[in-house]
Amino acid sequence: GSDIFQMEFVDYTDNDEYIVKYYIKPWQRNPFGNLQGGMLCYYIDAAAGTLSWVSVDCDPVGTVDINVTFIRGGPANAEYILVKSKVISIGRRVVVASADVYCPGDIYGTSEDFEPDSPYGWLMATAVTNTTRLLPPDPNPTIV
Repeated sequence: GSDIFQMEFVDYTDNDEYIVKYYIKPWQRNPFGNLQGGMLCYYIDAAAGTLSWVSVDCDPVGTVDINVTFIRGGPANAEYILVKSKVISIGRRVVVASADVYCPGDIYGTSEDFEPDSPYGWLMATAVTNTTRLLPPDPNPTIV
């Protein structure tokens, strides 16, 4: 991690899911105290992009697009989020990955009638990312 973005590896599961914990800093929150949506997208890109990069033997990759569906805001009292990513498809040029973002399961209190969406916590967002393998520079570029 770093002073700016603090993260912690959580797990790489038997189902090939990469799980990372990202700690929320005060400057990453919107005026309502929730994690700002752009920061959430950054964390999705960082987790899914890392997994995509590893899945193609660490060849350079670049994100082509990210499609995010926001489900609920991260509560103001959340100290961290979990991002769980998984590669869906590896093609000749494009790697497709999914990512789910969770806030802690106990953040809203505990009740049998009100339980988190999964063992990872409350689902905040779900996404699909596409990354492309970056080609080496052309040694004979065409100048127009």
